[in-house]
Amino acid sequence: MPVPARGETIEVTIEKVIFGGDGLARIQQGFVVFVPFTAEGDRVRVRLTERKAHHARGEIVEMIVPGPNREAAPCAYYGKCGGCQYQHLTYVEELRLKENQVREAFARVGKLPEAPVLPIIGSPNPYGYRNRITVHAEGNRLGFRSIHGRELIDIRECLLARPDVNGQLDRLRATHPTEGHFSLRDVTVPPSGFFQANHDLRGPLRDLIAGALPEKGTTLLEGYCGGGFFTKIIANRFERIIAVDNDPRTLRDAKRLDLENVEWREADAAFTLADELREHSGKDVAVLVDPPREGLPNRLAEALCWDPVSHLVYVSCDPATLARDARMLSKNYELVSVQPIDLFPRTAQIECVSSWRRLEKR
Repeated sequence: MPVPARGETIEVTIEKVIFGGDGLARIQQGFVVFVPFTAEGDRVRVRLTERKAHHARGEIVEMIVPGPNREAAPCAYYGKCGGCQYQHLTYVEELRLKENQVREAFARVGKLPEAPVLPIIGSPNPYGYRNRITVHAEGNRLGFRSIHGRELIDIRECLLARPDVNGQLDRLRATHPTEGHFSLRDVTVPPSGFFQANHDLRGPLRDLIAGALPEKGTTLLEGYCGGGFFTKIIANRFERIIAVDNDPRTLRDAKRLDLENVEWREADAAFTLADELREHSGKDVAVLVDPPREGLPNRLAEALCWDPVSHLVYVSCDPATLARDARMLSKNYELVSVQPIDLFPRTAQIECVSSWRRLEKR
């Protein structure tokens, strides 16, 4: 098939679904087409919306033959609102895809094809799990950004949100806000800053962290600690914890936990942890980090490798940046396990808890 131009319509078969949610189809050697809202095995007619040297993007014009793992999306806004990418798939298929995407990231990006990726932990409820959402108001619309980000989709109900959160959305709409951003949280969530959004998987996620850290230790360095979500359950294991975050709002929540052996620091985690690693060189130290999707800053990654610690737990919301960092870390650490956990069902996001041990010198 000759390479089509932007605006042309072609028929393709979706070969796989990649991280981010797009289906991938190959139309000739070295040229692929990415199509959102497709499933493996779909035969679709697609209009090309973007054309590059080696790939194109398209949108579905017609579903010719659906793949075997499709189901009807229950949300009236699906395909318009930019929040979800996988409502057209069975949840079993979504979990299979996400686990494979983690394995592929470690093989392709991390150059670790034998990485010990464990079976993904699914969410008990793929809908109604979010304990917080952020909505935007513009004019007479209140809701979420569209899939292209160019407009605001007016939302009456988010199927991912817990009932109390949707109740807050109703009450906010009744005030007729005309402009602004609004964080809606149920009663279990602190009033400010970051907090884990999946109400049903908070316990299992904490259990994973607890299981990956030693039962007893002298010092824990925790980077990107937020409101102390993990700190709270592991504080009694260590004589001293230095917990670092640059958001004063979340640290205010953290300090309310009243943990006597925890020193909360408002600072850049990369610089502070790198300095503390040098100061604690050769001592009994464990590290827990939960960085944003950009992954570990170079300064921190290099410090972790310069003098490896006994235990490192790295929580990630982006398999690609985790795999990138794993390539560096694997020179000084043994990768014990990578546990994907589906904190964000129906979306393309994937959370992973990776556990590392210092390689003993021979």
